[in-house]
Amino acid sequence: MESPDLQLRRAGILLHPTSLPSGMLDGDVDRWLQMMADTGFSVWQVLPLGEPQMGRSPYQCSSAFAFNPLLLPVSSAQSLDIDEKNSDFIDFCDKQKFWLDDYALFKVLKQHFNDAAWVDWPDPWKFREPQVLQKSHQQYEQTIVELKWQQYQLDKRWHEIREKASGLGIVLFGDMPIYVGYDSADVWAHPEWFLLDSNGNMTVVSGVPPDYFSETGQRWGNPHYDWDTMLEDDFAWWKSRIHHHLE
Repeated sequence: MESPDLQLRRAGILLHPTSLPSGMLDGDVDRWLQMMADTGFSVWQVLPLGEPQMGRSPYQCSSAFAFNPLLLPVSSAQSLDIDEKNSDFIDFCDKQKFWLDDYALFKVLKQHFNDAAWVDWPDPWKFREPQVLQKSHQQYEQTIVELKWQQYQLDKRWHEIREKASGLGIVLFGDMPIYVGYDSADVWAHPEWFLLDSNGNMTVVSGVPPDYFSETGQRWGNPHYDWDTMLEDDFAWWKSRIHHHLE
């Protein structure tokens, strides 16, 4: 059944939150939504909200699930009074465990190895030897908790924004890239889901053939999925990813 929202002719604006004055999910977003409602716009389209890597493209993010930490309002970032016993935080970590643990560990290891790509890390970390990862997790336990708390705060804030938009009659129009960044927590955590060689290097990369946008085509550089392997668990990662972004 077609959504009623898709049966109406609407006016909308494409604007990423980073184009607002503060560039964060703070009060500027609330004022933006109110201005949209006051001027008759009812669709807000955004680009992906993940953390971009080199090139600053939102289509090359460090995680297919995580928010960009720089979107966290300054007031929240400066007062990281982490309550590890907060029941909502505990529930969030449990519910998002399928990506959150790998993401947080990936972030601290990126910092540990001076922002080197995971494919250039020493083999024990590159190939995820359990004992080595456990030791790193213990070593950076507090930082890992802080990274999870940031994601919890951002998730909570985004749901507040969605509720406010809905109350003003504004539809949010999101964007989920089909590919993920090569130097990402997703590829590092599950190389078996991508077309990589035994050393973790991409065997093929994404792009598009020549068209009216580019006579020579485009080389995006994302890894291709190993669809046969993903089929083995009935595309569980894809289902989780789509559900996560629609939630």
